[in-house]
Order: sequence, then C-alpha cells, then structure tokens
Amino acid sequence: MVKIEASAFLLAALLLLALPFPWVAAALLAGAIHELWHLGAVFLLGGRVLGVRVAAGGAVMEIIPMPRGKELLCTLAGPVGSFSLLLLCRCFPRLAICAGIQGLFNLLPIFPLDGGRALRCFLEMAVPRKGKRVASWAEGVCLAGVLALGAWMGLWLKLGLAPVAAALLLVAKAIKIPCKYAGFRVQ
Repeated sequence: MVKIEASAFLLAALLLLALPFPWVAAALLAGAIHELWHLGAVFLLGGRVLGVRVAAGGAVMEIIPMPRGKELLCTLAGPVGSFSLLLLCRCFPRLAICAGIQGLFNLLPIFPLDGGRALRCFLEMAVPRKGKRVASWAEGVCLAGVLALGAWMGLWLKLGLAPVAAALLLVAKAIKIPCKYAGFRVQ
C-alpha cells in the first residue's frame, strides 16, 4: 500500500513556486528511481514490503525484518540507483544533477538517511556490542559538521538564513524517533 501524505503535496507546491517545472520534475523522478532501487533490492533479497509512505521528509518503506547484511544491501541500493543516473548526464543533465545531489545527501551518516542506516547496519555486524554507540557518535559529529557548514554558508558567505534553516531541519529530523523517519521501517 502506498500512502501519500498532504505534506508531500505541500512541498511539491512550494517547490513549483520556487523552481522551474523541469527541475521539480527531475527531482521527483530522481527520488522515485532512488526508491525503486530500494524496492528492487528488497524483492531480490527475499524481503517483503508492507507499505510505503511518502511525506515532505521523504519516503518510508515498511519492510519485514531482514538480516543485517541484507538490510545493508537494500539500504545502499537507493544511492547506487541515484548514482547510476549520472550515466545519463549528456541526455538528461537535470535528472543527473538531481540524482547526484540526492545520492550524496542520502549517504550522510545520519540515521534517518541511507548513510546512517548503512553505518549502523555495518557497525552492528562488525562490532555488535559497540555498533550503535559508535554510529551515534559518528552521527553527532556529522550533525555538528552540518550545522557548522550551514552557519558558515549563512554568515561568512552571506547566503542568508537558508543554509542555516536547511541544517536545522536536518538536525530536527535526525533527533526525532528514528524508526518513523528512516528509509526503511522494520515492523
């Protein structure tokens, strides 16, 4: 079952007001392809998807629990799908740019993002007793770096409050209950 929340439509409307339609369409297509790669990996590795929820903060795929190794592969499939669109940069440059930015963003080691989930899966397999603690520490360092970068861009480069607001939104998303906002939600 796919559920699209009202916040996703609100975000799409705001993007259409702020950006030209071809860029919004490219970003939405890049996001859909990213999620389809996650979905394909889940099916190829024998997993089962219970539902997908799309909101302003991204898509959440609810899956039946999988072994950590399979979950790691499914998590990394989305960024791989995004980066595969870079091969289309000559034909569809907007799509390639949106996909590349989305792939890089999703690889940040912050838990609601694919990079954070992948880091946790890997560390829980490599060092089961300390994996979550090390991943939380790495996430905190990354969040501090994102805040510092946002402040630097806003104040030093004089780009206004937009970079600071974007950094704060990412931090706010990371601080919420992780299982509700992760790329995968295990029942």
